[in-house]
Amino acid sequence: MRSEDLVGAWRELGREFVAADGSIKPDVPRTSQIMYTADGYMGVVNTPAGRTRLKQAGQMNLDTASEAERAQAALGVVAYTGRYEVDGDIVKHHIYSALHPDLPGTTQLRRATLSGDDLTLASLPDANGNSFRIRWRRASKMPAGGP
Repeated sequence: MRSEDLVGAWRELGREFVAADGSIKPDVPRTSQIMYTADGYMGVVNTPAGRTRLKQAGQMNLDTASEAERAQAALGVVAYTGRYEVDGDIVKHHIYSALHPDLPGTTQLRRATLSGDDLTLASLPDANGNSFRIRWRRASKMPAGGP
């Protein structure tokens, strides 16, 4: 795979957990987008679908939300930005900023497979042989407004 193969915006089709024994368990429905630029930058926002809306309206941040509302709004969210590089079938996300405070300065490795306008990014297996994979489609090939 080449880095130019990834350039653009991608919307999530589904995510699943793959156990060491090969069994597959779908994750909760999610509303997610990942973007790769030609000059090596990337960003992803991955949220559970159907989250409860906050009482506040028109704000970009959660500063005026209650502590409980902030916790609920962040539950299950993965959001980070940084640079990326492609090494064979491995995509390396070098994280610069993230919702999770432990992620900046780390590198996330994903095994990538590309089939036409569909991309699969899979984690490398953990110590127990378990992994997860996310299926994406080019956003330009998705119906207007979703998923």
